[in-house]
Amino acid sequence: MTRSLIAAHERVKNLDWETTYVERPVRYETKYRIPAKTKDPFRQLLRDFLVMEAEKDDRTYGSLLDVLARTDAVNKADPAFTEALKPLLPAARDGEYYAMQCMMMLSETVENSGLRQGYLAQELDEVRHVQSETWLARYYAKHYHDPAGFNVSARTREWNPFLMPIKAGLSTFASNDPIVNCLNLQVVAETAYTNPLFVALTEVAARSGDTVLPSLFLSIQSDEGRHMANGYATLAAVLADDRNLEFLQQDLEEAFWRQHRPLDTLLGIVFDYYRDRNVPTKSYREYWDDWIWHDYAGSYLGKLEKFGLRQPGCIAQARQDVHWLGHTGALFLYALWPLCFWRASPVPEDSFGWYEDHYPGWYAYFGPFWEDAVAKADPANRSLALEAFPEIPPLCRVCLLPSALPRVDLAEIHLEWDGERNHSFCSVICRDMYHRNPELYRDHTNFGERFHGWDLADVIVEMGLLRPDGRTLIGQPSLDLEKMWTIDDIRAIGWEVKYPLAERIPYRLGHADEVPA
Repeated sequence: MTRSLIAAHERVKNLDWETTYVERPVRYETKYRIPAKTKDPFRQLLRDFLVMEAEKDDRTYGSLLDVLARTDAVNKADPAFTEALKPLLPAARDGEYYAMQCMMMLSETVENSGLRQGYLAQELDEVRHVQSETWLARYYAKHYHDPAGFNVSARTREWNPFLMPIKAGLSTFASNDPIVNCLNLQVVAETAYTNPLFVALTEVAARSGDTVLPSLFLSIQSDEGRHMANGYATLAAVLADDRNLEFLQQDLEEAFWRQHRPLDTLLGIVFDYYRDRNVPTKSYREYWDDWIWHDYAGSYLGKLEKFGLRQPGCIAQARQDVHWLGHTGALFLYALWPLCFWRASPVPEDSFGWYEDHYPGWYAYFGPFWEDAVAKADPANRSLALEAFPEIPPLCRVCLLPSALPRVDLAEIHLEWDGERNHSFCSVICRDMYHRNPELYRDHTNFGERFHGWDLADVIVEMGLLRPDGRTLIGQPSLDLEKMWTIDDIRAIGWEVKYPLAERIPYRLGHADEVPA
């Protein structure tokens, strides 16, 4: 950047002012103190930034509309991976939308012209990402041989038992103190998790034969580097005032845990279960060690210790959990396939060795389930993998994930009765978060509470999970389009949604207490 542009940039920032004729409303309060002048993370004029972003869009959309469309690239990819994009793209799009809200909140709250310049640019980025990911889902819907599912997430995500916890985790970008939102978004989600999502996942996509997703995701990741810089600049501004340290350590601990639980479950499932295991590539646990443990925790957070900010203690626990989190999540998710809007596929027996090599001990806990699931994928057998579970497992009131994670025999389940409702927590961290700020979580209704006592077939109809013929389910337990389950098959089985914690009486694992007279 030339000296004249630097000078122009400084003049633009000096135009920042506060009105004297009307008091500025306080829309979003923060407990943090931010200096008025700090290092500027975005030393670029917005007019130049907008030109650059328009050029990136032209290149990305141009390649998708031209070469990839003419070569039918979408249908040459492994269908198992393409099916995973049906839930992944709306989940990512929700995250981008909440990020857009976060930038607006920060711009209203932080009285620092340099930081606000960065927030404005990132807000424009997030708008672009929402549009890009919506466009990509439409692209797959137009060109993929089984488009059902790419167009229904908006009406089904509200009660989908898989997307609910993802949305709950991403909503932390815009549901709290603006600086706490920033910690969740910029300092954790974008700095730690966009590398596995937008970089490592493109490698998995390419190895699965998908040349469409990398075209857009790598374009998005080129923006994420700038967002990481925004987060670092905000964090540096927070650390400039020692009075912020009493809040910051705990807020960072909670932010990492809230992102780890849903994102590591989601990515672990996609990386390890929705691709061809015969194609040599790393497991999600190996990617996690590279990007989260070494790059983020070791390098990024390690450099902040000299300013008094310690690495969150829960990162070590997260590293242990990642070994099993995706596998238990994949088991539950496959069992719930009738409530999904994508086709799943049971793990074939010839892939068991891959799992055992990368996750020693995998077969003893998960192998028998997948052996049984192969036979239950055929509708002629009139048997559901879901029948292995007599009831919905306790769902954490904070993160909404099953409290049985990371593995049923390793689960740390805490149950509480507040006089009106039963609450389950997956960990001490989630339990303590609830008690520090119960109004954020107390009145939330989870999937089990919403549909307790319903017949599974009625839940499917209520959520709009049928194809245009009104009979065939969108979700399927295999990739075989010749053997498709219908609502009549589900109704004939008669599986009832049971969630004992929905009852308004105290509940403990194994039995309910007697109601006091």
